[in-house]
Amino acid sequence: MDIYVEGNIGTGKTTFLDFLKTLFSKNNHSFVYEPVDQWTNLKDSNGKNLLEHFYEDQNKWSFAFQMNSFISRIEKIQNIEKEFPKNIKFIERSVYTDKKCFANNCYETGKMNKIEFDIYNRWHTWLCHEFKVKPSAFIYLKTTPEISLERINKRNRGGESGIPIDYLTKLDTLHNVWMDEERANGVPVLILDVSKDFYNDEEEKQLIIGKLKEFMETLN
Repeated sequence: MDIYVEGNIGTGKTTFLDFLKTLFSKNNHSFVYEPVDQWTNLKDSNGKNLLEHFYEDQNKWSFAFQMNSFISRIEKIQNIEKEFPKNIKFIERSVYTDKKCFANNCYETGKMNKIEFDIYNRWHTWLCHEFKVKPSAFIYLKTTPEISLERINKRNRGGESGIPIDYLTKLDTLHNVWMDEERANGVPVLILDVSKDFYNDEEEKQLIIGKLKEFMETLN
């Protein structure tokens, strides 16, 4: 079973996966983090990494970044699948996020041209067909673009400085539309409002835990 944890940049997906580790600490659970380290370790001869290039010049780097993004996700998921084929897997973002939100946004805003977008879609369709990446369910972490921006600035991850609020607002809209599509297609989606810091609010934490456990029971 593959359960994807989705959400805009800065909603706290990595921290949430850490939280799930403590909540579902069974032997038949795996936790797959977004391969950000792969993106930041891929550098040019001047030492600038792919993530930095993407946010500094999306017109030039959108195609390269989006291609690398979904390929690196599939690779990481398949490695876990080979090692723990029977495990329930909680996975930070899916390859469908790459297409439905990030790549589509790059194309719609002119940062990826039609030839690049067509190549991207051909690879994406083929890889999704060849490898086990289809969702069993989604957990959608939702907050406002403004709160996302606050959290991005607070964590101060290399390459993310200067992300504009307009970009986060567009991604928020695309995430909402996509999650509605998934639900309409019968895929289970749990929407969690993570605007509050529920990790340090016991009452709020218990509400989240209750929703998670109830959701997981519907999937068994």
